[in-house]
This record gives sequence, C-alpha cells and structure tokens, in this order.
Amino acid sequence: MSARGGRCEDNARVMRMNDDIKETIRFVLEDDSEVMSAALEGDLDEENKRMNQELIQKHEAILAKLDRDEMTSQENLQLIRDANEIHLNDSDDLNGNHGEAVELDRWLDNMAGLDKEEAMQILEQWLDRDARTPARVYRALHTLWEEATPNGVAGKPAFNDEGRCLKCGSKLAFADVTDTVVFVGDEIVKRYDGDITNRNCVRCNHPEQYPDYEDYDEDDGSPQETGNRHQSGAAERR
Repeated sequence: MSARGGRCEDNARVMRMNDDIKETIRFVLEDDSEVMSAALEGDLDEENKRMNQELIQKHEAILAKLDRDEMTSQENLQLIRDANEIHLNDSDDLNGNHGEAVELDRWLDNMAGLDKEEAMQILEQWLDRDARTPARVYRALHTLWEEATPNGVAGKPAFNDEGRCLKCGSKLAFADVTDTVVFVGDEIVKRYDGDITNRNCVRCNHPEQYPDYEDYDEDDGSPQETGNRHQSGAAERR
C-alpha cells in the first residue's frame, strides 16, 4: 500500500467517525427532546414546562446546525453532553447505546474549550495519579503556564512587603510549591526547595474557605480588621 493510499484510508476513517458522531448527537438530542415532550403532557408546573420547551427549541437549533455542517458553540456542546449523560451512565448497556455514548463523550472532551487555569488543573490531576511523576515535570508545566501568561498578569504584585494582600489587607494566602525530591527506591533521601507559584489571597480568591483560617487574621492590625473594630466601637457609642 502506498503512503498516499494509507493517508486516504486514514482520512476516510476520520470521515466515518465524524458521521458516526453526528448520528450519535442526533440520536441523543432527539431522544432527550422526546422525553421532555412526553413530560409536557404530564403534571409539570408552568416553569418546568417553559424550561422543557426552551430546551427542545435549543436542541432543534443544534440539529439544524448539524444539517448544515456548522460548528456549534461551547454552550451547545454542553447541552449535547447533558443529553448524552443518561446513555453514558448506562454501563450495563441496557438500551444498546453505551458504546456510542462513550465515543461521543471522548469527542466532546476534545472539542471542549479550556483556559490556561483549567488546562493546568487537568494536567496536574493526571500527573498526581502516578507517584513516580518527577517534580521537574510539574516545574516544566508551571514554566509553560508562566510563558503563556501575558506580561503584567502573573507578575503583578498582589502582596506588600509584609505579605498582606494589596486589595483587602489579609495575610492569608494559598500558593503552589514545586519541590524536587530525590528518591532511592521508595525512600525520599533529599529534598530541594522549589519555587512558589500562583500565590493567591484566600479572602479575595477563596472566600468559601476563608472562615477556616480567618483566626490568623484576627487582631493583627489588618485594614479590614481595624475597620471592623472602629465600626463596632462607633455602634456601641451610639
């Protein structure tokens, strides 16, 4: 077989795969719309009926784009993923569509839009699954993130010389630390301190976790704490 023949065969395989994906998308959207249409005849309240009708219309719009071979938006890809979920979760393949649902889910993963932070999180999660991943791999990953970050974004100071957030005055921060560890077998024999990256104020960036640590900020003279004491004193005097 010639190289050209091999490439043509690969292209044909890709086209067949795309046709299969289109058919699966059509199936899951039409199936989901059919379920929602049947629910409209039931005891749904007006709000749920309205939501079902809107979703059916969105499905029809996606199918129309599919007929025109147009790329769909990230929002529509999420709607396709939602409609595919019931078939993806059918691991026993009771309805006979689990295999196609798995292929569609993989295709959706490849089509998903990611920002730098989401990409970093995904890569780190997968690297964390292997205890043998060298620290230099994490460092390389953070280096690529730093290179991809526009000047003035990552390098802009967020804390003063005392380690206080320039926005709220808190001293609490979360940060990633990349160390290099020397293993001999399964034993750590040496550790080299690495760089601190992605330092973020807990109060500003992770407010849901701040109450767990806010005691460290109390009575330390931070601007917000001082302001709170002044307001409290004024209230008592009144």
